Amino acid sequence: MNNSKWISHFQSNRRNRPEPVWEMPLTLTEDCRRALVLSLAEYQLGDGGGPCRLIARDAEAFRSTSAEVRQVVDMWFAEEAEHSRLLGGAVTRLGGEFITDTFAFRLFNHCRRFFDVQFEMLVLLLVEIVSTGYYRVIRRHCGDRPVAEMCALIIRDEVGHVMFHRDRLAAMFPEGPPAAWVLLFHLLGHACAAFLWLGHGRWLRTLGGTWAELHQHVRHGLRRFVRKLQPTRHPAPMAEQPPVHDWMHGRSSSAP
Repeated sequence: MNNSKWISHFQSNRRNRPEPVWEMPLTLTEDCRRALVLSLAEYQLGDGGGPCRLIARDAEAFRSTSAEVRQVVDMWFAEEAEHSRLLGGAVTRLGGEFITDTFAFRLFNHCRRFFDVQFEMLVLLLVEIVSTGYYRVIRRHCGDRPVAEMCALIIRDEVGHVMFHRDRLAAMFPEGPPAAWVLLFHLLGHACAAFLWLGHGRWLRTLGGTWAELHQHVRHGLRRFVRKLQPTRHPAPMAEQPPVHDWMHGRSSSAP
């Protein structure tokens, strides 16, 4: 993988990031405000608010592969920390309280620590795809301009993160991913989406979101990722064919 390309990407992505105007008047109904802030506060904990680094048992060995790998991973997680900061601004604007721990958060980090770094990064990739769907639903239904602007910034970053993982996995699977990997990818992705809805569905419904809407975003993201991961194959040039009348009579085009 071209690590220099992604170092340049993360450096460039730091520019042109207008801060949402958190001081704008708040016009949400109390039910919508409460639903929105409860969902965002919980997401703030998970999206860069916890251990903002790789934590698998062999994470340090992976980060030490090269100085460029270490820099790329650190820059990726720096953007995740920025998401936590933005979400913190939204929680403060909406008059919410910050969350420091949940069962889902502990389970998520336990899974990250238990397996190796490649599985951890697969899980984080799936969370990025599912989170992109979540932020699209929030942006559409939140009814608050600063929160919608925050979602647009985070979606922009998440799209880049998904592309980063695509390049990384394309280098691992130059002939395309094995069928078993694709099956696992889809199963885990849909399970992650279902787990998100289990925890946030009641709040998203209050805002006007639906499971079908979130699932459509996630399904599209998973399918698009796998499709883009397939190698580009160019059709082989066709051999020159003899004239039809020669082929029918079983002789070459040079036969008298």
